[in-house]
Amino acid sequence: MELCHSESQAWARQTGNTVTLVSLPADWITILPLYRQVLAAPSAAADVLIIDGTWLGSLAPRLGTLDAQEDDKDLAPAPFLSNGRRVALPWYRDIGLLFYRQDLLDTYHLPVPATWDDLTQEARLIQEAERARNQPRMWGYVWQGRTAESLICNALEWFGTTGGTLVAENGTVSLDNDAARQALARAANWLGTISPPAVLSDDEEATRGAFQTGHAVFMRNWVYAWALTNAPDSPVAGKVGVAPLPHTASADTPQGVDGTVYLGMARNTAHPAEARAFIQYLTSPAIERQRAIAGAYIPARQSLLDDKAVTAALPLIPLIRQALDHPVLRPVAATGVDYPQLAWRVENGFHDILRRQMPPADGLHTLSHTLRNMALRGAWQANAQHQHFSLENTQ
Repeated sequence: MELCHSESQAWARQTGNTVTLVSLPADWITILPLYRQVLAAPSAAADVLIIDGTWLGSLAPRLGTLDAQEDDKDLAPAPFLSNGRRVALPWYRDIGLLFYRQDLLDTYHLPVPATWDDLTQEARLIQEAERARNQPRMWGYVWQGRTAESLICNALEWFGTTGGTLVAENGTVSLDNDAARQALARAANWLGTISPPAVLSDDEEATRGAFQTGHAVFMRNWVYAWALTNAPDSPVAGKVGVAPLPHTASADTPQGVDGTVYLGMARNTAHPAEARAFIQYLTSPAIERQRAIAGAYIPARQSLLDDKAVTAALPLIPLIRQALDHPVLRPVAATGVDYPQLAWRVENGFHDILRRQMPPADGLHTLSHTLRNMALRGAWQANAQHQHFSLENTQ
């Protein structure tokens, strides 16, 4: 909020406009319904919106058109297009990462795990050894397992390059396959062995709490956890490393789910020219550079990823660059307005499998059947032929 205030006030002074900031609810899940109400009103209650990437397909019809710019090619992901309209610009990047206790890997002479099997073995070894050294609350691996979007992110990262992305770019369901079945079975076996059973109700902050208080060896989380785990008052400060998430096979490219946050303009705004100019200002190289240095946000402008001041503020960028260049993408563009409903069904289906309500093969088969029916009703394949999937063009 501090950065938003300073940036908006600087733009206001330059242009003579007035900018009013509206605080969003702390619970991210409640924002999409709120935005739907705002965008459906006769007049806009807000002109510029901060948009999670998973909301784009749902909100795109009610977002205003943003003019193309010469430096669009520097943005990754690309500006989001809906039916040929440029409706949102990436503001900052985020990606799923592996955090680990470097001091414990050094103690036990172990490398950073490259595959999920490596992680399983190392997590078990260190967990057992630390518990034998009077650390009874130590767990090997913590992740986000509650019924929410974060569980979908974790699962897609487990699936790897052969496990599918729920729905392919052309709108076909690609979930029911061996790689996905094996990945969910492996994760279910983590529960009670290297992961606490309660992880099935954990979000990002719960897992960060366990890791930051010294009760976990490995953690999956987003970039924000880097600064917090290394803060001066953190019990694990100076002991934490970060790397791309493990992959299924050692030859695979490291990957993490893309968590880019966008800016868009309300279609019902009374100030379209000012809103467009403000968005362009906030996503400009100078402001993105300033935001990266002051707030540790990964810029959406590729040219800034090699900027010395940016990499000094965010030393993890070179370590995760390969993952940033090849992110795992959720099927937001392919499913459009249906994505929120798809996500609800998928996260509940995955949760049932992990808590052993049904075997992975049966659960994925049932879930795939449900998604295929959704695809027919939503005409995902037909829509795909008329969409420009710029969200997907990040590699």
